[in-house]
Amino acid sequence: MKKQENKSGGTAQIRDIAVVPTIDVVVFPHMVVPLLVLDTKIIAGILQAMKEDKKVLMLATNTQPNSNYDDDGEPISIDDLFAVGTIGEIIRLMELSDGGIKVLVQGVQKALVHHIIPTEESLSAKIELIPPMTEDCNPEKRDYYIKTICTSVTKLPASSTLFSPDFTSIIYQIENPQKVSDFVLSHLNLPVNQAQELLEKESITQVLDAIVLHLDRLVSSSEVEEKIRTSTRDSINKSQREYYLREQLRAIQKELGDDNDSEIEDFEKKALETKFSDEARTEFNRQLSRLKKTASDSLEATVMRNHLEWLISMPWGNSTQDNNDIIVAKKVLDEGHFGLHEVKERILDYLSIKYLKSDCASPILCLAGPPGVGKTSLGKSIAQAMGRTFARIAVGGVHDEAEIRGHRRTYVGALPGRFVQAIKKSGSLNPVLLIDEIDKIGSSHKGDPSAALLEALDPEQNKAFYDNYLGVHFDFSKVLFVTTANDLSTIPAPLRDRMEIIQLAGYTKEEKMEIAKRHLIPTIIGDSGLAKTEIAFSKDVIDELISGYTREAGVRGLAKLFQKLCAKFARHYIENKKGINFTKRSLADHLGPRRAIDMLKIGTHKVGITNGLAWTPYGGEVLQMEALLMPGTGKLILTGQLGDVMKESARAAVSYARSHAKDFNIDAKMFVEYDLHIHAPAGGIPKDGPSAGITLLSSIFSVYTGRPISSDCAMTGELNLQGNVLPIGGVKEKLLAAKQHGFSKVIFPKQNEKDVKGVGALPEGIKIVFVEDVQEVLFHVLLPKP
Repeated sequence: MKKQENKSGGTAQIRDIAVVPTIDVVVFPHMVVPLLVLDTKIIAGILQAMKEDKKVLMLATNTQPNSNYDDDGEPISIDDLFAVGTIGEIIRLMELSDGGIKVLVQGVQKALVHHIIPTEESLSAKIELIPPMTEDCNPEKRDYYIKTICTSVTKLPASSTLFSPDFTSIIYQIENPQKVSDFVLSHLNLPVNQAQELLEKESITQVLDAIVLHLDRLVSSSEVEEKIRTSTRDSINKSQREYYLREQLRAIQKELGDDNDSEIEDFEKKALETKFSDEARTEFNRQLSRLKKTASDSLEATVMRNHLEWLISMPWGNSTQDNNDIIVAKKVLDEGHFGLHEVKERILDYLSIKYLKSDCASPILCLAGPPGVGKTSLGKSIAQAMGRTFARIAVGGVHDEAEIRGHRRTYVGALPGRFVQAIKKSGSLNPVLLIDEIDKIGSSHKGDPSAALLEALDPEQNKAFYDNYLGVHFDFSKVLFVTTANDLSTIPAPLRDRMEIIQLAGYTKEEKMEIAKRHLIPTIIGDSGLAKTEIAFSKDVIDELISGYTREAGVRGLAKLFQKLCAKFARHYIENKKGINFTKRSLADHLGPRRAIDMLKIGTHKVGITNGLAWTPYGGEVLQMEALLMPGTGKLILTGQLGDVMKESARAAVSYARSHAKDFNIDAKMFVEYDLHIHAPAGGIPKDGPSAGITLLSSIFSVYTGRPISSDCAMTGELNLQGNVLPIGGVKEKLLAAKQHGFSKVIFPKQNEKDVKGVGALPEGIKIVFVEDVQEVLFHVLLPKP
C-alpha cells in the first residue's frame, strides 16, 4: 500500500471499514458512481456494511483494467492500493445471477488508510478520517475560477459529452468552492494517477488550479482534434463530390456514346482498318494498353488519346496513283504557267523515269528566283500534273527545331512537326510537298531548323524520318519535295547540296504580256465580278503597265495594277451604269503618273558615267557608276555604300589604269596631283559584288582620258590585274534589266557565252558583245573626245 503522511495534526479518530478497490476510477466526495463487484471477499464486506452503517472505503489502484488477478490467480495486491481514498455510502445494491453484485455508491468524505486487514472472509482497513479541505478560496476567487472553468467548457466542441448542456447554469448557482470543485470533478474523465493527485490535494485552491490547467489542456487538444477532423471531413467531402461528379459525367458520356469504353472500342476498330507499319502498330497497341489502365479524366489520358488520334490519322499505306501520261502532264503545266521551260522539263523527265521504274527516288527540287515569278503556284501545278495531292509548309522565320521534328509529348500543347502535319493534311504518302521560303529559315537557342531539314531532305535518310511526337519512324521517300528560295547564299551548304537547284529568272516584257493575257486578266476580271461586263485591256495598255508602272522580275506588281483598274471600272460601272475605256493616255488618270522613269538611262554620252548591270534576289538592275577628278594628292574616294568586294574591284581598276596609262596617253602626274572620286547613286542601298569591275574601269579611263562613254551600252564583268574579263552570274536577269531600260548593246564576258545561249529566246533589239580583255571593253564604250 502506498503510504500517505497525515498532515492534519491533532487527535484523529481510527475506525475499521470494509474496502472496495476501484480499478479504473477515483471516487471524490459527493460523487455518485456505480460499481460492479465480483470478488467474494469484497462482496462479503459490502453485505456486512449494509447491515451496519452502509459505509465502505473506496480505494483506487494503479493496475490496468482487465488485470484483476496476478499470474498465481490471487486478487490484486494490497500494495497496489493508494493510501487515500473516499468513504462512500451505499445507496442501492443489486444481486446478479452470476453471484456478483452491482452497487451505487456516493462519496462522503476522504480517509487515510493506516493499514489493510485482509481476512479469509473479507477485506477491511483501519482508517483515519481526513478533515475537509482548507477554505482558502474567497468569493472573488471562486467567481474567477467559475468563470474560467465555464469559458473553457464553452470552447470545447459540441461533440464533447463530458459536460451537460446545463452545466454552466448549474455551476453559477453553487456558492461553496468545495462543491464547485466536486461538481466539476464529477464531470471530468481523468486518468487514475491524475485523479488521485487531485484527491490528495489539501486546499480547494490547489484543486481548482489543477482543474483549470486540465481544462486548458483539454481545450487545446480538442481544438487540434477538431482542426484535424474538419480538414479530414473537407477532404472526404471533396473526394465524394468529385466521385459523384465523375459518376454523373460517366453516365452522361455513356448516354451520348462518348464513354471511355466506347472510345477504346473505336480506337481498336480503326486500328484494324489502318495499314500501320510494324513499329507503328506496336507503339499504338502499347499506348492503347496504357490508356485502358488510366483514369479517363486524367491529364495523362488526354495526352495518350491525342497521340493515338495522330497515329491513326496518318495515311499509313495510302498513296495516290501517279499520272504517267507525259502529254497530259505537259498540257497541265503549260496551262498553269507560261515559260519556265527548265522546271517543266525536269518534271517531265522525272515522270518518264517513274513510268519505267515505279519505285525510283523522288527528286528534291529547289526553285530559286526573284519574287513573283510563280515559284509557289508552280508547286500546285506540279501536283496537278502528276495527279498527286498537294501540301505547303511555310518555313520562313521558323527558329525552333521542334517545328520540324515535333515536340515531345511531355510538353503541354505538344504537336507533331510541320512535315508530319502536312502529310496528314495531304492524306497520302506521296504528295507534292512545297517548302516555301527555305532561304529565310532562322535559328536560335532552341536549335537549328535547317539542320533538322537535312534528314527530311536526304533521300538516304528520309525513309525513316523520326518525329518526336509520333515516337515512330515515318517514310518520306515517296514525297516529292519542292522548295522555293529567293537567295541561295543564305541556305547552308549541306542543305543546298541535297537539293537540285533550278534557277527561275525574271520574265521578259513579251513573256509578261503573254502571262497577262492568258492568266492574270481573265482571273482578276472573274474575281472582281466583271466577267459579264465589257471591260478590256488593249495591248498598248498592257505594254504601258509593264513598262511605265512596274519594274520587277515577276508579275505580282502587274497583277495588283490590274486589280486596281478593275476596281475603278467596277465603281464607275455602279455609279454611271457604264464602264471605262482604258487607254494608254488615261492610265495616268487612274493610276497616277508613270512610276518607272528611266532615270538611269542617260540620253547623252557623258564623261565618267557608265551603266553597269547587277543581280539582286528580286531580279536584274542597272547600276550606274560615276567618276570625277579633282585636284588633290592622288587619293581614291569611294561613296555610295559600296561593299568590301566592290571596293577591292575599284582599287584593282585604278591599279590597272595606272599601269597602262601610257597605252591611253594618260599623264602619270594625274594619278598623284588629282583625287579620284567614284560614286554609285542610290546611296541608301548597299551594293557589293565583283561583276562591276569593267564598269568601274570604264568610268576611270573615261575621266583620265576625257573621252565620253556610250550611253547606249550596259556592261557586266569581273576584272583582274592582268586585264582579263572574268565570268559572272545572273545572265538572264541582267539581260532583262538591259532590255527594260532600253539599252541597245550589252557587254558580257566571253566565258558567259554558253549561259546566254541557255537563256533561250534573246530579247529583241539588243546586241550582245562578248569580250575577253579590257581593251575590247574600252574599244566598244569609249567614244572620241568631242
